Amino acid sequence: MTTRADLIVEILKDHQGRLSVSEVLAKLALREGFKSDDFNSSIVSSTVRQDNRTRSNKGLVKRFKFFGDGDEDRGFVSLIKQVSIGSKKQIIDNPYTQIPALVEAANVKAKKQLKEAISQITWREFESSFLTQILDALGFEDIQITPSTRDGGKDAYCSYRRGLVKSEAIVSAKHWKENVINASEIQRLRGIKGNADTGIIVTSSAFSDKAIEEAAPSQNQRSIVLIDGNLIVDTCFEKQIGVKQVSIQNLYEFDPYFANGE
Repeated sequence: MTTRADLIVEILKDHQGRLSVSEVLAKLALREGFKSDDFNSSIVSSTVRQDNRTRSNKGLVKRFKFFGDGDEDRGFVSLIKQVSIGSKKQIIDNPYTQIPALVEAANVKAKKQLKEAISQITWREFESSFLTQILDALGFEDIQITPSTRDGGKDAYCSYRRGLVKSEAIVSAKHWKENVINASEIQRLRGIKGNADTGIIVTSSAFSDKAIEEAAPSQNQRSIVLIDGNLIVDTCFEKQIGVKQVSIQNLYEFDPYFANGE
């Protein structure tokens, strides 16, 4: 699914990688179908800031430079040039650009390995212990796995808090390796009887565009939360489920002021 940050990347690529924030806002308004007067420039700044933070947490290289980071002029946003991994000599000569690219490549490989490992676990494990781990990592509480022989389409119950309000949710787990979840699964979960005001679908696969559209909030219907394979992997990375963070030795940079006796 294309995010707002992805749209900003596309806009910047179409204009040599750099634009004023106001220009980005105007072009973003055309892409998303809103009036630029309805929003101020903070929508662009907050989007690129959050995207940089999210990618850093995932072990990926940042995509944007902006004034808030201190590496761009006020009122402008630009793309960080993505660095390809070079030879050993190139890495040694340019460690501060090459090492982040190496780390990202290693993390991308680890994510692929983790996703493959998740696809290989049994459906019973996915719908029980692994499902419990993921729901707990995402902040859900009171997780109860239903008996697999008579779940009636409900694989678990859980709760979550929105401020002071505690809400109940029913969970459907789909350990599908190839097929995507379609809109009928959203409709089925909404139709299950019960007092839960939220339904959650957790899948190792992905959701079709129609399913995502069907899950959008609507009046007098049970809210549906979609958790796909990519979100599962990102959550595993953040909470170190199936992966472990490797400590890298301290990297030192020569201080040029030393030669001047300062």
